[in-house]
Amino acid sequence: MRYVKLISIFFIILTFAGCSVKEFYFPMSELTNGKVYKYECKSEPTKTEYWKLTADLKNKTLTTEAYQSDFRQYELFKEKITDKGTEVVEFISYFKNNNGKIFPVKNTPKDVDVFRWKTKEPYKYSSENQYDSNTKMIFSKEREYIGKVKINILGKEYEAAKFKGSYKTVIENSTEKFEYTQYSYYANGIGLAKMEKEYSYGKKETLELTKIMNIDEWNKRQ
Repeated sequence: MRYVKLISIFFIILTFAGCSVKEFYFPMSELTNGKVYKYECKSEPTKTEYWKLTADLKNKTLTTEAYQSDFRQYELFKEKITDKGTEVVEFISYFKNNNGKIFPVKNTPKDVDVFRWKTKEPYKYSSENQYDSNTKMIFSKEREYIGKVKINILGKEYEAAKFKGSYKTVIENSTEKFEYTQYSYYANGIGLAKMEKEYSYGKKETLELTKIMNIDEWNKRQ
C-alpha cells in the first residue's frame, strides 16, 4: 500500500511539472558547422523558406538566418539556450524599400521565451521595432503545447511535439494588424519539421521540411 501511494505521488508530481520536450528541439551538437533546412510550400512555391541554423556550443546560442524562396534574407534570430528553454537575445528583420534596397531593422525584445522544455503553461515572446520615424511595429507570438503525434518527414516516420502558436503584428497608432495561427511540429532529433498556417482571412498553407543541406551545398545553390 505504501508503494502505491509513493507511485501515485510520483505521477502527481510529473503531471504538475509538465513533461519535457527538450529532445524535440533543434540538435545543437549537429549544427556547429551550420546546416540549412528547406521548408517547402508545395501549394505556393514562392512561400518556400530556407533557414540557416548555426549553433555555438561554447556560448550556448543558436542563430537562425531565414531566407525567402529567392534566397533573399528576411530575418536573423539568435536564441540563448538556458536550463528552462531558449530565449531571444537578438532579432533583426530585413526589409526592401521602394528602390529595391535591403535595409535591416532591429527588433527590441520585450517577452523573451521562444521555446520552453516544460509544457505545463503557455508562453510568449514579443518585440518592437521602429520601421521608420513614423512607424512602430509590435510583434508577439504566444505558444501552447498540444501533445505528441506521429508525422512523416524526409521519407520517415517521426514522433513529434505539436504546438499551437498565435502570431500578431500591429502597427502602433493605426488600425493595421496581421494575425495568423500556426501549428508547429518538432520532430525528435530534427527540430522544427512542419508548419501549418491559418490566416485570419481564411487562407491556409503548409511548409514542410523536405531537405537538410550542409553549408557547401547551400553556397552552391545560391
